[in-house]
Amino acid sequence: MIIHFDLLTSFWIFDNLHSNVFIDIALLVAIGILGGKVAEFFHLPRVTGYIIIGMIFGPNGLNMFNTDMIADLKPLKVLGLGFIGYNVGLEVNFKMLKYNRNAVVFITLFQAIITFVLVGGAILLFVDEYAWTYALILGAIATVTTPAPIVACIRSYHTKGRLTQLLCPMIALDDVFGVVLFAFVLPIAVYLAGHTGETLTVAVLLGKPLLKIFFSIGIGVIIGLVVERFIEYFNKGDNITIFLIIVIGLLLGIGLSYMLDISTILLPLTIGTVLSNKLSFELRLQVKSISEAFILPILLIFFTLSGAELNIGLLSTLERIGFTYILVRVIGKIVGSTSAAFILKEESKVKKYLGAALIPQGGVAIDMAILAEIRFIQLAQDTGNNDYVIIGSTVLTVILGAVLIYKVFGEIIVKWVFRKANEITTDDHTAHSHLV
Repeated sequence: MIIHFDLLTSFWIFDNLHSNVFIDIALLVAIGILGGKVAEFFHLPRVTGYIIIGMIFGPNGLNMFNTDMIADLKPLKVLGLGFIGYNVGLEVNFKMLKYNRNAVVFITLFQAIITFVLVGGAILLFVDEYAWTYALILGAIATVTTPAPIVACIRSYHTKGRLTQLLCPMIALDDVFGVVLFAFVLPIAVYLAGHTGETLTVAVLLGKPLLKIFFSIGIGVIIGLVVERFIEYFNKGDNITIFLIIVIGLLLGIGLSYMLDISTILLPLTIGTVLSNKLSFELRLQVKSISEAFILPILLIFFTLSGAELNIGLLSTLERIGFTYILVRVIGKIVGSTSAAFILKEESKVKKYLGAALIPQGGVAIDMAILAEIRFIQLAQDTGNNDYVIIGSTVLTVILGAVLIYKVFGEIIVKWVFRKANEITTDDHTAHSHLV
């Protein structure tokens, strides 16, 4: 009898694991680590592993992470979005634009706009329901480029030349423009989905998104300047002090963005950008080192939890929209970059190969897709219409599939670009060290 009672007690404890949020987090981290290790084994980004294993153990898979658990841990997703936005901002240093500023800004904006228009237009042709919603969101996400394979090639092969000079600042500026564009179009896309068939005015569509961007950047600048002053004041302090100052500033910014319903990515990104440009070189390196240490576990929880919310059943229904996104985005990057290079009368190798170097896509695109998913889940809860949940899951699933494809071919393409441009050298790359 004692043995049977113990067994029953054990099963009861197992069934009630999710009543304890601390155990939920422990399970999430453990499963996430496993997913990251498996992804590394197959030479994929750890982020991809976190998301895929979250899908497997989520409500649409093995259901270890059930819907109640995901709802309880929603604040961690909001926190993750903010910290990731801040991390992107840390990579934006306007001193990079000291060299080739006009060319970098023009080509970056031109190719991003062309990519947005082409991807959005193609989605409009192939999607019937909520076409404008999908077009705006996927078009904006298509503009961003992951810097990892480009920076890796530059450092590994000591590349040198005009292509390298343009690419280094472009990859940071590209993400900033993409995030700002996404912050602008997401409220419009959500509004269009929730007001299908209604008469809409320009003031309604554009006024609120512009106001949100203004407040996101303005509040981010103020918090960033305050955090920068405290870091400068404690510049001889230990890493723990600087860590706490950054965390307090970020929590305040993320809390305000959530409370005021403004961009959860753009506001923290602005904080990171202010720190990257106001701090001295030594302090900037110290802040980056500290930030990387505490952002890694947040990334793990954030992406694993986001993967758990994905509907695996959607994968079989997304061939057309996913293929359209992957193919047209490549066309947009190449056509936009080549056209801009022709207008500026750039070197032949820039005209031929710059667009191909911008094909890789990764973490920032996934962050944006997850934010879209969160907004549509909120819309579904407010309206009782589960179609909106499907919109968010569709966007995230398409972007996840695209990132996997771009990862497989991205690094190969970037290396091929530098080789064809004759910029791979064994010499030390000190001539461009200020750009990397």
